[in-house]
Amino acid sequence: MTLHTWLAFVATSCIVLAIPGPTALIILRYATLGGRATLPRVVAGAVLGDSVALTICNFGLGALLAASSGLLSILKVAAAAYLIGLGLTSLFGRAATSEASGAAPPHGGRPFASVFLVTALNPKGLVFFCALLPQFVEASEPVLPQLVLLQATFCGLSLVAAMSWALAGTLLARTTGGLFRRVTGVALIGAGVAQMTGRLA
Repeated sequence: MTLHTWLAFVATSCIVLAIPGPTALIILRYATLGGRATLPRVVAGAVLGDSVALTICNFGLGALLAASSGLLSILKVAAAAYLIGLGLTSLFGRAATSEASGAAPPHGGRPFASVFLVTALNPKGLVFFCALLPQFVEASEPVLPQLVLLQATFCGLSLVAAMSWALAGTLLARTTGGLFRRVTGVALIGAGVAQMTGRLA
């Protein structure tokens, strides 16, 4: 893989990660509800979720998913329902312990699990990765080292993006209070509806 190809992948990945999709919205939700106490868990969930999604694609399972319309539809509906549920909880549920108190938020392990599951098992994300990665693989060179490099690169950028979304959510929650939590809830519901109708990439 040439440096030019790798830099093109970096630029493409940065654009993808800068667009607020389901993962970013859930990170914002937990940053809003739990403050700094949730940040390590949501960041870890996002990075590990991306790693698993890329591994699935590298082993060809993502292509199998794309070819199975029934399984794809089931995963799409399940992911959409989960996003809508999180959005409703953000709108009508109890906010977490305030940042100033320093207490742990009442979510247990759910911030990590929620971000991980939505990131790793987002059906459209899996199909997208399967379409994206081959564009940057040189057929004349060994494929596996290139896939490993691309996966490591994307996960590194995912770490930076997840930390940025988490910190942005914490700052916005601090300045806007419950308003931003409600906005995040509406956005999650919208993402779930778009996911179910096939409009969210």
